[in-house]
Amino acid sequence: MNNSNGETIYNLLNQIPKSLPIPPTNSKHYYRSIFSSNVLHNLNKNKHSHRTMGLAIEPKPDPCHPLRRRQNYFELPEITPFIRSHKMPPIPKFNPQNKNQYKLTKNYIEENINNIKNSLPTCPRRYIVSDRKGNKYLIDGSGLQKDFIHKKNYGQIPSYLQTYKISECNSKDNSMILMPAEERLCLINNLKDRYEDIFAEYQRLPLRLETASAIIKQTYLTNELVNIERDIDFLEKHQQIFIVKNYSDIK
Repeated sequence: MNNSNGETIYNLLNQIPKSLPIPPTNSKHYYRSIFSSNVLHNLNKNKHSHRTMGLAIEPKPDPCHPLRRRQNYFELPEITPFIRSHKMPPIPKFNPQNKNQYKLTKNYIEENINNIKNSLPTCPRRYIVSDRKGNKYLIDGSGLQKDFIHKKNYGQIPSYLQTYKISECNSKDNSMILMPAEERLCLINNLKDRYEDIFAEYQRLPLRLETASAIIKQTYLTNELVNIERDIDFLEKHQQIFIVKNYSDIK
């Protein structure tokens, strides 16, 4: 007998599992947010709020209250003419007999001619070509020329620094005073005289120093000459020198 529910070789083959039936939905996505309706409402809420085409929405007239004569008429204010608070002076009439009263006291033509004669000629502007295409720029102000070395105050201490030094020295309990210019020049001359005396004594030394006393004297004279040269350079370099008021009391 043939039994359909019996064992067959086809039951040993791998069978494809049956997929679950997809529930019918309105969209192709499985998940739908619960806030989708609120999002659509907010999107379409003010969509046509700025539309300007078409007729304006106005309330229709009420049939119980019909329009009356001159109901929507607005009276404009009366136009009042502008009246000046004061009168302007009248324009003087031209009198051909008094022609001198209209003459200009200043001759602008002659003044312009004199200004042009006395003015300096304009120098041509100097350029430098930067590349082969002909692009150029001004030399003045570019930094290629050292214009600052031709200034009168080049290499000098600025005036504001000198005033600051003077004010700083005067602010220290007035313990410093400015050395007079005459005293500074007198001190320089005295140092130069002393330098000549010591240099003359240095030249009287023997050419060959054999004793210890001659060597000591030579070192002493060279040190004195170096110190005097340094003091002279210091006094000539600085025009303003401050000294202590009671410098004689200092030991």
